[in-house]
Amino acid sequence: MERFTPNARSLEIALGAMPIGISWASVADQKILFMNRTFTDIFGYVLGDFANIVDWIDKTYPFPDDRALAKERWGAHLTAPNHHLESLVEPMELRIRCKNGSVKTVIHSGVILPETGWALATFVDITDRKRSELRLRAAEREAHESQAIYRLLIENSPEMIVLAPFDGSRRYVSPAVQKITGFTAQEYLSLNSMEMFHPDDQEAARRSIEAVKSGETSHILRYRALQKDGGYRWVEAIVAGYIDPVSRKTAGYVATIRDVSEQVKHENLVASEHHRLSEVAALDELTGIANRRTFNQTFEREALRHTRSSRDLSILLIDVDRFKQYNDLYGHLPGDICLRKIAECLKKALRRDSDLVARFGGEEFIILAPMTEAAGAETIARNILQAMADLAIPHEASPNGIVTLSIGGACWPARRPLDRSLLIERADRTLYQAKNAGRNTFRILGWEDLSWEDQGREGPQKNDHTGSVAS
Repeated sequence: MERFTPNARSLEIALGAMPIGISWASVADQKILFMNRTFTDIFGYVLGDFANIVDWIDKTYPFPDDRALAKERWGAHLTAPNHHLESLVEPMELRIRCKNGSVKTVIHSGVILPETGWALATFVDITDRKRSELRLRAAEREAHESQAIYRLLIENSPEMIVLAPFDGSRRYVSPAVQKITGFTAQEYLSLNSMEMFHPDDQEAARRSIEAVKSGETSHILRYRALQKDGGYRWVEAIVAGYIDPVSRKTAGYVATIRDVSEQVKHENLVASEHHRLSEVAALDELTGIANRRTFNQTFEREALRHTRSSRDLSILLIDVDRFKQYNDLYGHLPGDICLRKIAECLKKALRRDSDLVARFGGEEFIILAPMTEAAGAETIARNILQAMADLAIPHEASPNGIVTLSIGGACWPARRPLDRSLLIERADRTLYQAKNAGRNTFRILGWEDLSWEDQGREGPQKNDHTGSVAS
């Protein structure tokens, strides 16, 4: 198979596209020589903040056990008599203090590259798993200095990476293509790009590429990818445009593609369970959606699964604004009709079968959204407010003239035992914040926005996600 040899610009683009922090130091004096943009985005530090590797470890590892582990792992390679041989620093889960004082948890590993005289370190931020934040970072290095890192980071990545210029010049695909699709890189590149999409997914793929081409930063696309055996596999691609450094225009896109077939299987299983629950009359008698008992049972099962999930879990509490005044003005029978319309509106606003909407009590509803981070919960809230504005149920006792909703949401992080009571309490608090903000709006509290005392650590509290849709 013909090997793809990147030129200086494509190497620069590829390094910048890596969603992990990269730094390296010289083996001879352990002086830090390079930090990529993603490294700075994660920690806030820039080149020159630290004299050498030991200075970095002493200043940024606040916990003694982490500091000792890092020194032990790196010291074993940098001070060993055979340090001239290529060797790997085993991955470590460490807590690192950022420049702004916050603490982030990362998977940290490294490699000693004797041919270049470098000690290469990589940092994968596992504090917040939003793949939608993957960005391209340019690294201004000469091609011959970057090829070793290029092979290490691109060719050994478990995710399939596609580099596709818009001018029709040669595309590139990483070796992970064979694991995900069964095709070799040469076979894959010989196919028309649209052939790799299931026919039903090709239009969505075209829209994503056109959106990036027109200037949008990135797109997340889930689709069925063609397999060499003729079948299809569910994958998720983060498609990000890259800028030509000369023309300053979007010159093409980099797609980072991962296998999500097991996740889709889980979503289908959740959807099947939701259907089974509805068949045994677990529905609210008035609105026809899930009742509170069904919600509690589903929530309990999701709490057990959540410790194995790679994504956050979100809930949204929804309250009908000024519903007592609606009943007083129109009567209880029209009020019941109004609740049924709202329930149907909420169902239509949810796009995934794995999401569950239930009547929580009175004029209050609740949504359970597994595998959903704060940004996804915010999208759900915006869709609901817009759908209610479009529905335009008259309400003369409301300043808006129509029935509106207030929404409070909260998220729970992946792979952490779920405290259902605390999560609902947080959503309830944000619901009251939305009401105090004037109603017909939402507040979303991500896990990173919770006070650090609630997370079992000390640290600052961040702002929440807010928004509204005008009626």
